[in-house]
Amino acid sequence: MVNVFIIHSGKDYDYVKTVVEPYLMGQIDEDGQAAKRVNNANILTLESGKPSRWKSTAKKQIRMAQVVIIVIGEDASAPGKEKSMGWETEIANKYNKQMMILNRNDYPIPGYLFQPDRFTKQEKLIARQQTLAEIKERIDSFAAGYYDIFSAGFEEMDPEEQARHKNELLDQYKMFQKTSEDLISRRQSVNSFYISVNSALVGLLGVIMGLVEAPVKFYVVFFMCIVGLILDISWANILEAYGTLNSAKMKVINLIEEQLPVALYDVEWRIMSDKLNNKKYVSFTDSEKRIPKIFALVYAVIMVGIAVIGLISKTAG
Repeated sequence: MVNVFIIHSGKDYDYVKTVVEPYLMGQIDEDGQAAKRVNNANILTLESGKPSRWKSTAKKQIRMAQVVIIVIGEDASAPGKEKSMGWETEIANKYNKQMMILNRNDYPIPGYLFQPDRFTKQEKLIARQQTLAEIKERIDSFAAGYYDIFSAGFEEMDPEEQARHKNELLDQYKMFQKTSEDLISRRQSVNSFYISVNSALVGLLGVIMGLVEAPVKFYVVFFMCIVGLILDISWANILEAYGTLNSAKMKVINLIEEQLPVALYDVEWRIMSDKLNNKKYVSFTDSEKRIPKIFALVYAVIMVGIAVIGLISKTAG
């Protein structure tokens, strides 16, 4: 089920409640007739007439949503809408939500739906305008884990021009595959760096314990263990981020392979995931995250040991 937040003006409230919501939830068809269709949408909307805490409520619901729909009606460009609809759009953009624009009747696009491109710095529309049927199809596909790899410009081309450009797909596939391999290399470099730092830190702890007099050494060792724990938390977070990014890259590679004669990565994954092999696949990310956990456990044990020694010494004194 996909959480969907709908941004709209007060004048479009009835339209959202009687048309948009029922259609996305499969309760009515394209003609507005009662129907039982596929429902992959969990609609999140604000209650009309309760403006007192709408910002906090809207922010909470936008954070929960995977998809945000912006309904453009007659008064979407009216004065004051930038502080309501514009603010909600800004929050959705801040949380990097998948946004779609539903224009009821070719109304002018308000300025708050434009933003500068990161590279060209030119103003561009924050999301594509789509029909209600297209939005439902995207939400249903979103629930199935599907993402459209083709650009909006490509989809607007005629079939012959699309066929010519599809010859470039293999080259883009090779380039994107290379970025996945480069990501693995960078992750290995990060692991090597943190392993070296932690090994040096543990070795230094041993030297301090042997050479420095008590009680100074206990304070120094305790402080260094805290530094080690912070390093390991940072290490684990970086590995998690790399794992998430690599998973996204593999998803894109699989989507590209759907347009090619063979789907090598997808078949490889199915083979590794096949329970008939009687082998449980453990991802690289899960395996790698065990190393910072081990170092963190070492630091924690040392800190507990120092605390116990200090408590004993204080009791004896």
